[in-house]
Amino acid sequence: MKYIRIQYSASKSAIIPVGQGLFAELTAATEVKIYSSADTTYYFSLTTTGATFAMITAIQSACVLAASTSWVDAVQDVVLPEGEDVTDITIAAF
Repeated sequence: MKYIRIQYSASKSAIIPVGQGLFAELTAATEVKIYSSADTTYYFSLTTTGATFAMITAIQSACVLAASTSWVDAVQDVVLPEGEDVTDITIAAF
């Protein structure tokens, strides 16, 4: 299994399983949603500040990197664009 790691609140991080793939949606500058292609019962809701499409690109880039690395390097960090932050991450049901 491969994972992406997202830093939030300066000292916390969340590890999200990539599984069969993830889809990131920019719903507003204050919210990004991450959906799993393997499980449609929940999604990850990221509370953000200043989020743009660059954050979506960063999340997708981490997923691609995770998929292309060996199993011994299973966690890839999402490198957030400058000026864009994640302040909280929750799991929400549909």
